[in-house]
Amino acid sequence: MKQIIVLGGGYGGILTAKKLAKRLRKQKDLRITLIDRKPYHTLLTELHEVAANRVEEDSIKIDLKKVFSGFRNVDVVLDEIGGIDFDGQTLRGEKQTYNYDYLVIGTGSKPTFFGIPGADQHAFTLWSYDDAVRLKEHTLNMFRKAVLERDPQVRKEMLTFVVVGGGFTGVEMIGELAEFTQQLCKEFYVDPSEVTLHVADMVDKILPILPEPLIRKAEKRLRKMDVNIITGSKITEVKPDGVTVGGSDIKSRTVIWTAGVEGSDVVGNMDVEQKGRKRILTNDKLQVPAHPNVYVVGDNIFYIPEGAAAPVPQMVENAELAAPVIAHNIVAELLNKPMKSYKPTFHGTMVCIGSRYGVANVGVPGHMFRLSGFLAMLVKHMINMLYLFQVCGFNKVYHYLLHE
Repeated sequence: MKQIIVLGGGYGGILTAKKLAKRLRKQKDLRITLIDRKPYHTLLTELHEVAANRVEEDSIKIDLKKVFSGFRNVDVVLDEIGGIDFDGQTLRGEKQTYNYDYLVIGTGSKPTFFGIPGADQHAFTLWSYDDAVRLKEHTLNMFRKAVLERDPQVRKEMLTFVVVGGGFTGVEMIGELAEFTQQLCKEFYVDPSEVTLHVADMVDKILPILPEPLIRKAEKRLRKMDVNIITGSKITEVKPDGVTVGGSDIKSRTVIWTAGVEGSDVVGNMDVEQKGRKRILTNDKLQVPAHPNVYVVGDNIFYIPEGAAAPVPQMVENAELAAPVIAHNIVAELLNKPMKSYKPTFHGTMVCIGSRYGVANVGVPGHMFRLSGFLAMLVKHMINMLYLFQVCGFNKVYHYLLHE
């Protein structure tokens, strides 16, 4: 019996496994195994909503067994993979060893700290379900402690929040924090003027991949929410009681790191050609050139499409577009049919700033539309619902609507 293993239950992994399961439903001599450390899929693009207590914790989790409940040819296995023997076509897990005929690598990425002293020890990250829950509890505790604190300097540190990174994750996090802290000020009878919010980045503007008019709208919205925007300032150290930005110390008990990602540890240790920050070099079929029965999906891909100047971006749409190509190519190999090249057409980007405002640049190349406010938020919600419908049907879409 042939074995297809999908390593990683992220966006790319579950979409690839589901599309393979549908196309190979009638193949009795083939099994698909999805391996992940945790029994659930996390909606990473919605972590900020849990971190700022906008939605319930379980709203961003999807049980992997529910995703594949209608597919008898898919097994969900919980294990930690420590290494891959590409020549022997085996994966070494903590529980057992797994053999494969085809392998899809979709282990995602993790935060990178660029060697900045103290960042990995003292900053909060926002890259997992556990991160989001931890950050929510910490923010609540800062207010609980601050109302009992008599030292004004310590109280100020407790009520100062710094997000490092002015990209999409950082801006969404600081926007949610602005609303969350307003709510906590009412709950704990804290004067809102005591709360200080910063978003800092070493580049000269926030959200640099958006058009300038949308950047200005995002900045205007953040300033209206009393967020201090610090750009063009190097972050040189993170300490237990703050962060050094542009040579000056900002005293804070909450520094949140959203400044960049790199490939997961298991990818970093693989004996394959890598580029960028631990991304696996692939060909146009999304295969590892030295091992054509190994495919790469999602954030782990390093591939520059024909005519492009940069590799495909590490964003959810890349995973959504790559998954059907990989599923097609594996089926094509099994049935001796023509394979497809990966020719992605990205449809733009969007960012929400709090629960009621967003900016978006969406469309097709050459015909992009700039949206802000309610329309941008509507587009983001529709895209989330479309993804959830693909993964778990109308039931999950309904629950998403209830949460939002």
